[in-house]
Amino acid sequence: MKAGSAERRLGPKRVIPYLMAGDPDLNVTEKLLRAAKKEGVWAVELGIPFSDPTADGPVIQEAAQRSLSPSTSLRNLLLWLETIPVQERPPIYLMTYFNLFFAMGLENFVSLAQKTGGIRGAVIPDLSYEDAASVRKTFHSAKLSLIPFVSLTTSEKRMKRIVARSEDFIYLVSLLGTTGKELSETGTLSLMVDRIRSQTESPVCVGFGIQSPAVAAKVLQFADGVIVGSRLVREESDPESWTKLLSSFCTVARSVTEPSGVLC
Repeated sequence: MKAGSAERRLGPKRVIPYLMAGDPDLNVTEKLLRAAKKEGVWAVELGIPFSDPTADGPVIQEAAQRSLSPSTSLRNLLLWLETIPVQERPPIYLMTYFNLFFAMGLENFVSLAQKTGGIRGAVIPDLSYEDAASVRKTFHSAKLSLIPFVSLTTSEKRMKRIVARSEDFIYLVSLLGTTGKELSETGTLSLMVDRIRSQTESPVCVGFGIQSPAVAAKVLQFADGVIVGSRLVREESDPESWTKLLSSFCTVARSVTEPSGVLC
């Protein structure tokens, strides 16, 4: 059976919440991680603040500015995560920009990430597939994944090269520009998911534009998962509100998933 078949579309659905580490402070971040674990999310995309987050829209940029401090450096956040038992937090993909990995040193990063535990890999939006070979090799040596990006404007030839090396999931960027806008039209996106699935069995998770559970419901009719960023970041200062909103996204995921396949 081909990966893009109807049966494949009935498989597990993933909700991956994004949150900015240290916004408004690390005590709140810990509460949110624990809440996400309790909700049963498949993984969390944990943003590491960076001074020039070029892929992010105003909401996440402002969150990064609020959280920038020595305590939220890449190294210090890994040390901080180590204080939370692995079984009490979801699996984590770190999301930040390549300068932070370069400054820390890739070998130092993967060594500390292994020691921290529960780190599945990283999402690095300013690192192109063509420039990522050595990074990917270093990550693989530590059993960490480097999540690839595909967008609606990615050529067929380049898409095939990218997904041939895909690992945990493929990050499909649904909109041009930065995060924070709402996705309205999904027809082209659905076709792109089918194109990707014709080349790989890796799950396809859609990010950018998932601003409401209603939008998530539309996307999860054809994609394997959604990454929810700006909409949740707006609620980070209020853990109760954040948790309630995350729960509503997970409820949607469960509603479009066969009972045995829930991975919210």
